[in-house]
Amino acid sequence: MLRTFTLFPELAQVSDDAPGAGDVGGRIAVQDAEGIDAAIVYPQRAMTLWGLDDPELRDACFDAYNDWLAAQCAQSGGRIIGVPILPTVHRPEQTADAIARLRDQGFRTMMLPNYPRGVRYGEESMRPLWSAIEAGGLPLSFHISEAPDGNGPGELGSYLMVSFQPFRKLWSYLVFAGIFDRHPGLRIVFAEGGISWIPSALDHADRIARRFRDHLSPRLARAPSDYWREHCWATFMDDPRGLDQLDCIGLERVLWSSDYPHPEGTHGETQRILADLEERVGPQACAAIAGGNARAVYGLA
Repeated sequence: MLRTFTLFPELAQVSDDAPGAGDVGGRIAVQDAEGIDAAIVYPQRAMTLWGLDDPELRDACFDAYNDWLAAQCAQSGGRIIGVPILPTVHRPEQTADAIARLRDQGFRTMMLPNYPRGVRYGEESMRPLWSAIEAGGLPLSFHISEAPDGNGPGELGSYLMVSFQPFRKLWSYLVFAGIFDRHPGLRIVFAEGGISWIPSALDHADRIARRFRDHLSPRLARAPSDYWREHCWATFMDDPRGLDQLDCIGLERVLWSSDYPHPEGTHGETQRILADLEERVGPQACAAIAGGNARAVYGLA
């Protein structure tokens, strides 16, 4: 039985410090060395395709990427579990067919951009997309953006500070736009943004919902924190302050990740970090965070 899962950036991203990272055999060798049974592999550079202005070219590129990813995952013998790109943000009425294709390719989840150009997820026109995601039954993923926009003094550090915890705004938008109320079967994973942001976001959102109830549109049927506890998960690499607040976040809502081969990842320290996690939360909780929760979310054996 698979025990330990992690989350990686896409296979095609290769680093000089990570030989073999860009091919299936290289990744599996790293997983073996790090003691990782299976990896959930997210797209990264492929997400820049959303910037293409030609919709037919953009969709063809997404289809090609997803086809390639499915082949790579099949080659891995279950050790690599790919996250394809759901390409229908600008044609939401075709989402059900797109998800059916992803399921036929063997995918267990899928990914959307956080803030696509010219689209707001809460708009009426996007309801076919959310209805299809809910009906399709696959958990939806959002991932942090990693494209620094400047090289001046302090810009990289300040950008990383913001980009590594970007989900307070996105999660709040999904809540206050009423998307969870309209689609109670949604499951959403917020990847690589850590978990320490969650407790304060839940507290503030609940306070806003109480104090601005008569001004919010739409009005929420429940407290915002309820939606987190029923619909959402988040991943972390090494987040001791977040783990200090695990009771508030929810043990079952947390997934460990390694983010190989990025410098913010755990490569070379994975076993120490997992040992520290077990010492902090105990063997049973550690097993859930390091693998059991991922098996449940993604429907894996």
